[in-house]
Amino acid sequence: MEPVPKETLRIAVVDDDPDIVKVIRVILTVHGMEVMEALSGMKGYMMIRNEKPDAVLLDIMMPDIDGYEILRKIKLDPETSDIPVIFVSAKTGQEHVEMGLSLGAQGYVTKPFRPEDLVEAIEKAVAERRASGEA
Repeated sequence: MEPVPKETLRIAVVDDDPDIVKVIRVILTVHGMEVMEALSGMKGYMMIRNEKPDAVLLDIMMPDIDGYEILRKIKLDPETSDIPVIFVSAKTGQEHVEMGLSLGAQGYVTKPFRPEDLVEAIEKAVAERRASGEA
């Protein structure tokens, strides 16, 4: 697989915990990525539809609409269906990982996470998207 070119990746972060969003913003900014943030599921979904980021980091447990439902909406919309989604969740059980991946998520990173795991998941998902777009 070819390395991802080093243009600035635009990443949407959707999580209701402002502290987690801040940590992710710092990690991704250090790695040269542009970060868009939403602190609720519906705001996140609207941001994704409007901005069409290169990838989405999505929490599962949010008060207004959960990450599974947001992922379903993203995948059903032809305008956003090819955007890679990576769950970032405190739900560590294998059933949650399998559920997320079966709904179309390209990755699943559990909290607490290592910064390199987050960056690696994004780079892998974006590379796969590009490879499938060229096929």
